[in-house]
Amino acid sequence: MEIKERILEKATEMCFRFGVRSVTMDDIAKALGISKKTIYQHFEDKDEVIFKIMETEMGKDKCEWDELGNTSKNTIEKMINAQNLMKKSMEGMNPSIFLDIKRFHTRAWGLFQKHKHEFILKTITEDINNGISEGLFRENINVEFMGRYRLEQVELGFDPTIFPSEKYNMAEIQTTLMDHFIRGILTEKGLKQYNSYQQ
Repeated sequence: MEIKERILEKATEMCFRFGVRSVTMDDIAKALGISKKTIYQHFEDKDEVIFKIMETEMGKDKCEWDELGNTSKNTIEKMINAQNLMKKSMEGMNPSIFLDIKRFHTRAWGLFQKHKHEFILKTITEDINNGISEGLFRENINVEFMGRYRLEQVELGFDPTIFPSEKYNMAEIQTTLMDHFIRGILTEKGLKQYNSYQQ
């Protein structure tokens, strides 16, 4: 693995575990056993490191969603698989990560917002429409409204000012929010299907 990739991998691991604000360039260099100067040969500053982390994670996100679409039998199964994937990725993740990026890394946050509104929203609304055509979701729901609602619901779960980490587990927060969302749009057929997956 090239040194730039190693730096990015270690920085991602540390930021996800300790929070973006807590990790310094010195910390990353020390963890890799290299000089800080070596990091600066590949990245202009910490802001660029965080931007590249977000860029890489967005790319992984797209690949994972494509894979879910190819391997899931129906929309409910896809949403449950997505939820399980999210839970796995959140294991050991510091809940302050998104708030840190929002406050201190504007360029990376802008990239996330672009991904959120151009890719994630599109995917959610497509899934809802597919669920309706499968008879699993109610026909009378406002698809765009519910897509935006779900999008903000996910981000809300990352806000430690609303869900303090000492009181709430992040994976459980997202699982609960997802469960409430999906139950609110199911048909009777969809509910039976959903309950069968839960069992």
